[in-house]
Amino acid sequence: MKTTVVSRIQIAADQEVVFEYLSHLKYHTLWNPHIRKISSKRKLKLGSKYKTESFILGIHLPASNTVTILEEPSELEVENIVGVLNWRVNFKLKKNGGTVLVICSSVVSTNSKGFIFTAPILKQLARRELQTDLQSLKIAVENKLT
Repeated sequence: MKTTVVSRIQIAADQEVVFEYLSHLKYHTLWNPHIRKISSKRKLKLGSKYKTESFILGIHLPASNTVTILEEPSELEVENIVGVLNWRVNFKLKKNGGTVLVICSSVVSTNSKGFIFTAPILKQLARRELQTDLQSLKIAVENKLT
């Protein structure tokens, strides 16, 4: 089973500032409201591995994360493994006048047959989480600048 969700948001900031919020773990709890614990507060680099614990729908979800693409300041991709689910989240940043367009795609996949009937629900959940994270990123970055 595999599902893909794409979301976009405009952020009134320099591309480098937005990328800093995405690529430095010390900012992740500011724009990802579900993260409760993070194993490091360092700047990410290609191949970085770190652990997180999120709280979603009343459930604590430990995850292992690996940075699979890092092209500063335009693209970051992280593979996130939560139990039998594999999330691959890709952020692409594009300058757009005085703002930055952030295009985020999330691919959720699993080999577990138990999720085959839940694909539509999983897609809705992934879309909601992605939109929440991007809106929180916009608020965190724009509030820092004011």
